[in-house]
Amino acid sequence: LANKSAKFRFKGISSHAAAAPDRGRSALDGVEVMNYAVNMMREHIPSATRIHYVITNGGKAPNVVPDFAEVYYYVRHPSRQYVASIWERVQKAAQGAALATGTTVEEEIIGGVHEILPNDVLSQLMHENLKDIGGMKYTPEELKYAEEISKTQGMGIRELSSVETIEPLANEGLSSASTDVGDVSWAVPTVGLRTATWVPGTPAHSWQAVAAGGTSIGRKGMVIAAKALATTAIDLFQNEKIISEAKAEFEKRRGADFTYKALVGDRKPALNYRD
Repeated sequence: LANKSAKFRFKGISSHAAAAPDRGRSALDGVEVMNYAVNMMREHIPSATRIHYVITNGGKAPNVVPDFAEVYYYVRHPSRQYVASIWERVQKAAQGAALATGTTVEEEIIGGVHEILPNDVLSQLMHENLKDIGGMKYTPEELKYAEEISKTQGMGIRELSSVETIEPLANEGLSSASTDVGDVSWAVPTVGLRTATWVPGTPAHSWQAVAAGGTSIGRKGMVIAAKALATTAIDLFQNEKIISEAKAEFEKRRGADFTYKALVGDRKPALNYRD
């Protein structure tokens, strides 16, 4: 998915929350009003949109009206054009929240990536190589470990034996994640794949993903991915016709009038975005 992110920083006036609340202007109120406004938007945006936020600073003590608060937002959609238009509405929600609460707000763009531009020629090539490589087989020890992981809370229902098979080719509409590979894919024909480095049914960003990724299960999946990448690269080195076909599809999908414009703008990379 295309993705744009930013931190919205509200500034207010500090005061004692009990002795002089009327003299304060809560920056946290600004954040909460913004969040409420954005949540009301959810009914009136395309259903494929994903909006996430987390309050990264909400004040220091309940008895002090906070003069600073910060909220970190993501907006995602399969199309960067929709991300841009929805982002404008999020910005207006922030501005309206500041006006309503007597605070001010500043925005710092943190990240922005394009959606991935698919390439059927390269995808089919890599898929054929992946089928030749095949899936993985768990050892008895790995199977026991995977069974224990699969019993834990939050795991999806999926057969552990699915790691032995190669799924049908799914080129578009599969992933709801975001990556800067998307920007690369609009500059040059691009292909990628996913392999079973986790126990089947594992949700991303979970402790179960971490628990399996660093084991032999994760390494087996990594080796399969490396083989698929390497064999596909060899095929491309040896067959200029495939490269020409991939480039032709790339130009057709991208369009003759395409001009790259970074969603992040012209800012330098936000290397301290976790601060």
